[in-house]
Amino acid sequence: MTFPWIRSRGITAFLGIHLVTIIAAAAQQPTASAASSTNAELEALVTKTNLYVKALNAVQTVQRSYDRYSSWVDVKKGFTGNERYISYGLYEINSSSLDDIRTAAEKGPQMPPPIAELDPVITRLSESAVALAPLVKKASDYFEQEDYKDDSAKAGKELHAQMIPLFEAVFAAEAELRRGLDTIKAELDRQQLAEIEKVSGRNYEWHLRNYMVSAKSVVNLLPPGPESAPIAPDVYKERYAQLESAYNGFCTFTAEHPEEVKKVIMASFVETAVKDFFAASKFLRRTLDAPKLDRKEYVERLGELAKKYNELIERTNSLR
Repeated sequence: MTFPWIRSRGITAFLGIHLVTIIAAAAQQPTASAASSTNAELEALVTKTNLYVKALNAVQTVQRSYDRYSSWVDVKKGFTGNERYISYGLYEINSSSLDDIRTAAEKGPQMPPPIAELDPVITRLSESAVALAPLVKKASDYFEQEDYKDDSAKAGKELHAQMIPLFEAVFAAEAELRRGLDTIKAELDRQQLAEIEKVSGRNYEWHLRNYMVSAKSVVNLLPPGPESAPIAPDVYKERYAQLESAYNGFCTFTAEHPEEVKKVIMASFVETAVKDFFAASKFLRRTLDAPKLDRKEYVERLGELAKKYNELIERTNSLR
């Protein structure tokens, strides 16, 4: 069993706010050809990883189908035909999301730069998802039309045996792709922050990006399941301290430069999300600081933190 936030957790697109503009501005400055080449390589990596991020987020439709199915079927035992809520069935895999995964697999590995640890993974992800989609549709129709009453659940059992390994293959590839992209994104974030500061100084964009990097660092501590060991308080405190510093820097800048903030469309919506995520992280810190961990409260705090992070991602994406 996994917590639902693990696969619903959004990943910010790698471009960041106006990053293309920043790269272009840097390229227009008198620089050596090597610097221009570096900017071009960075932009190529951003473009390619964005394609993979889109595919990664598209896996949510597969997760949604699996969650629906596993809510009434014992996945380990398989379909028997005696389940209580067979009418729940399972959701079909969204065709446009499947296209996003397929497109990433077809184009991504051919795009520069080569990413040896991820290019084969996107291919495996696509192959599994493409093979799974028609089986899910067939199963959806089978349960909706109650065909299990005609064949003593024979086809349902066969479909279960075919679908589950493919679901697992999709989720395994997704997890591997996510880990690899997180590593790449961490390096890109550092490069982007340096580039923003070089071109424009520590402006609104820099402070927001710096906060997002710290927020991601905190969210990366979310455990894989309800029975997992609690987050180590000392580790969380360290990440929280970095987030607090970034939050204070962002708040100070927005308070001292109101005219700059006015230039940012939907800035107030973003600032609300920034504040809400910081508050959720603070509440979790207090829960972890308690002499005895309240497990129920802890799980609730984790869920709230993930929810506020997803909202933060949605709000910052709106700035593009």
